[in-house]
Amino acid sequence: MAKTTGSDLLVRALRAEGVDTVFGIAGDHMLHMIDTMFDSPLRMVDFRHESGAAHAADSYSRILRKAGVMLSTTPGHANALPALANAMHSEAPLINIAGSAETPNMGRGAMQEFDQVGAAAPITKGAWNVPSPARIPEYVALAFRTALSGRQGPVHLTIPHDYQMAEIDDAEAARYAPNEYGTPLSVPGDPEQIERAIDILSSAQRPVIFAGSSAGATAIPSEVQRLVETMRIPFFSEDSARALIPDSHEYSMGLGYQPLNLTVRNVGEADVVLMLGKKLDYTNGFGGNPPFADDTKFVVVDPSPAQINRARTAAVGIVGDLGPVITQMADAAEKRNWPERTEWVGKLRTAFDEWHSGLDALGKVENPMHPMHVSNTLKKFIDDDTHVTFDGGDYCHFLRASIKRDQPYRFHNVSSFGMIGVGLPYALGAQVALPGKKVVLANGDGSLGFNGMEIDTMVRHSLPVKMFVGNNAIWGIDWQIQKGIYGRPVWTDLLPTRYDVMAQGMGAYGEHVTKAEDLECAMKRAFDHDGPALLNIDIEKIISPVAEAAISRKTGSHG
Repeated sequence: MAKTTGSDLLVRALRAEGVDTVFGIAGDHMLHMIDTMFDSPLRMVDFRHESGAAHAADSYSRILRKAGVMLSTTPGHANALPALANAMHSEAPLINIAGSAETPNMGRGAMQEFDQVGAAAPITKGAWNVPSPARIPEYVALAFRTALSGRQGPVHLTIPHDYQMAEIDDAEAARYAPNEYGTPLSVPGDPEQIERAIDILSSAQRPVIFAGSSAGATAIPSEVQRLVETMRIPFFSEDSARALIPDSHEYSMGLGYQPLNLTVRNVGEADVVLMLGKKLDYTNGFGGNPPFADDTKFVVVDPSPAQINRARTAAVGIVGDLGPVITQMADAAEKRNWPERTEWVGKLRTAFDEWHSGLDALGKVENPMHPMHVSNTLKKFIDDDTHVTFDGGDYCHFLRASIKRDQPYRFHNVSSFGMIGVGLPYALGAQVALPGKKVVLANGDGSLGFNGMEIDTMVRHSLPVKMFVGNNAIWGIDWQIQKGIYGRPVWTDLLPTRYDVMAQGMGAYGEHVTKAEDLECAMKRAFDHDGPALLNIDIEKIISPVAEAAISRKTGSHG
């Protein structure tokens, strides 16, 4: 009888799920696994810290709309746990696989032993210890189905090292092979609810649409545009749904976060709001007044039943994947007559244009440099196909607010978890996902410190990410909030560290930019460099609209 190893079964199962790339770090309890993978058609990207590997897999998965796989050993799994918590917020279908000590020794002080499944369970959609070597394919299939179904998110598998090395009869392994069943990514909505939703939207006078990460996961951009153009409703987008229709489109009103897009203030006048995979959470006042009126009707489309009627009663709540539901809604909408809503759309578009003009005007060529000068200069070097990641506080908020996006899956930001430090590995994962494309990172000096060593990973794997670090030697947003509320900073001062020299030490291009008039030429050198490049840019200690809003909330002022 032919035999195969558990690691062989793992590789087969991953390949059956369409996996061609894995991220991670080597370690004792996964050595057999990665040695087997080395001879398989898998791209293996090794990192300097497990959290960086997991964040990169998170980014990769959301750009390509497929699961990202991250591998670790036992203490490496502990290092990856924060990234799993973040992936729940970013809604990334991240498959986290960790080895462990041999099963006969578990429970009696095995090397590096801890409750891997128990630690991962509260911060993932599912966590399992594979019960036998032959059942590895079954549990891999379970992990992928769970990660990719409903509201997407991370999952965890522990595969003990002895299970990786174990030899299994092919006949036994075939019993658990996934074969025909696949991941359901096309769960439609109820047709009667679709019609009710269209009834409400067609009779609205001042409707708006908010699209969130669950829309980004399954929506077809051309179908989103068909729906919006048919209904003639203004459209805001966030997170993975950013730019499902281009910001240049007449119905797109850009980023759906009020502190960074004052156009959103107008939703207080909206009579109907369509939520496409967007939660009613802290970013929109939990559906309260403000920002919405008390009598606003909500039509909620979400893959998770738990998000229907959460925070505020929905007039219609449709459970289904956003991709098929949007197509259903567009088909139904095309059978109706829709008003032009010229005045409403024009009012929001005027507010959008005025907001961006005001931001651009802040970017004067003066020293110390305003973050908007960095933004205005960067716009000269990027195009619609450039992937841009924003990570950090006040510096990045200006760039995130002002850099428009006209193509989907070219935008990453810190998730609703607020975990900074994700940006550098996000950008790295984006470059793996998008070979040959420009990948840009706007990073604060504080957040760079979390995963800065992954510049070494960029160099080793020839990933030419361009990094523009805004250095004002403070933890910007908290420093500003502390000054605004308590009158003094505590634990929020940093040093004017030479991050450019650090990048040079790891083999990347690095340059220190101290004057506004030198920035454009320095950026050209960074983009011309054939490899990763970092500009360490001295910027002004300037407060962002987000920090101002936080101070206003906490002090009760409304300046």
